[in-house]
Amino acid sequence: MIYAIGDIHGELRKLHRILQLIEAEGLSATDRLVFVGDYVDRGPDSPGVIELLIKLKEQRPNSIFLRGNHDQAMLYARDIYDPKRETKKTHEDVLWWFNYGGRETIKSYGHTPGHGPRWYETVPESHWEFLEQTQMEFRESPYVFVHAGLVPPGKSWNDDEDPRLWIRDAFIDSKANFGGTVVFGHTPQDLFLPVVMANKVGIDTGAAYGGPLTALVLDPKKPYEMSKVKFLHSS
Repeated sequence: MIYAIGDIHGELRKLHRILQLIEAEGLSATDRLVFVGDYVDRGPDSPGVIELLIKLKEQRPNSIFLRGNHDQAMLYARDIYDPKRETKKTHEDVLWWFNYGGRETIKSYGHTPGHGPRWYETVPESHWEFLEQTQMEFRESPYVFVHAGLVPPGKSWNDDEDPRLWIRDAFIDSKANFGGTVVFGHTPQDLFLPVVMANKVGIDTGAAYGGPLTALVLDPKKPYEMSKVKFLHSS
């Protein structure tokens, strides 16, 4: 079985709970956990989330950790502020990150502005390595896992950033065949409910906004059926 987990956003308690629910399903050594990204920002304990995921990666090496736009923005911010690193990004490129969760993440790592080490130095190297090693996309027939979505066939993406981190309406509104049922996060759904469509399933149910953290339960050996989709929710 595959258990795909939605956007966590620093909600460590909800992550613990969803993992308990998955264990209760009879999780085996060959089952796969797939996390669709956005581990940091907004919630109270981004460091705790990443630390737990690092342990999971060691215990369950077949797990997949995708990269979210917030995870990418945190990496960009480090590269901009750390004089030892080179980047073409500017402060303006990550200004939104500080306003949409970055400040909470920096604070959760124990950084106090103007005191002690610079903010990116309070983040353990193992946490940076975890973020750097995240993937953009994962496919296991008949499913495609990605953070935000995919550019529909025949359409273009006029942005420097990877669409798999940022795309919204053009993907969600598309009825195209993406070469598999796409499982994605990134866009919180109305009423904190997952979205189930003929060609995609959205599992960002707003954990950072008071909604649950959602896991989608899939059998990769069976074809996708909208009417038989199963979810687990931790509130």
